[in-house]
Amino acid sequence: MQHHRFAKTGVAAALLASAGAILAPTLASASARPHSFTTNQANLEAQLASRAAQLTRLTTDITGSTTLTAAHLATLTANITAASTNISALITKVPTDTTNAQINVDRKSMVALNRVFAVLTPQVFQVIEADAISASVSSLKNEESGLLSAVNGLVGENGYTNAFNHYTAFLKLVNQASLNSTTVAAADLAQVPADYPGDTKVFVRANHQLLNADIAIAHANYDASIIGLASGGYTGA
Repeated sequence: MQHHRFAKTGVAAALLASAGAILAPTLASASARPHSFTTNQANLEAQLASRAAQLTRLTTDITGSTTLTAAHLATLTANITAASTNISALITKVPTDTTNAQINVDRKSMVALNRVFAVLTPQVFQVIEADAISASVSSLKNEESGLLSAVNGLVGENGYTNAFNHYTAFLKLVNQASLNSTTVAAADLAQVPADYPGDTKVFVRANHQLLNADIAIAHANYDASIIGLASGGYTGA
């Protein structure tokens, strides 16, 4: 399944990056430190470059996904495009700034209007993961009738009870995975930069839901394999 590792690590990385931006020290005045403007300008240029690079990576993830729905693809692409436009404008403007006041305004715009790490990054990772899980759920549901036929074919044989128990577990786990992932994309896509930090809890909750869905799918695949073994005479002993 695609992007699992991203979904499990992307939120933590995004929150840490955002925290770093929020807790950045207040800019010193030019009168107190004559070289501070140059330093602040260079720091902001580096921060803008890191966000531009991250937006490029997110675009690559979006276009590389084979399971994103058309609607989710369009929404994520629009969000990345809007942020990229703003960041690109700042990359052009900041080198022309001449005061710390201008730098401060541009820094605020960079962070507050985009939230590249705190909002866009977990949003992209988690929506991609949610759609990948939905695709896996659909695939597993397509196996249900075949698995049921295999179980029914074992009635009266030693492997029947074992196969039936695993089939029951399979159904429960597939439904669990579906429930855990279904609401994630909608909740994540409703988040916008202006909601921060309130939307942090949405991404944390979504991360737990996606992890639980992944685990449920893994167990469901195991149950399906056991049913196959039971058809070959495996009794679970």
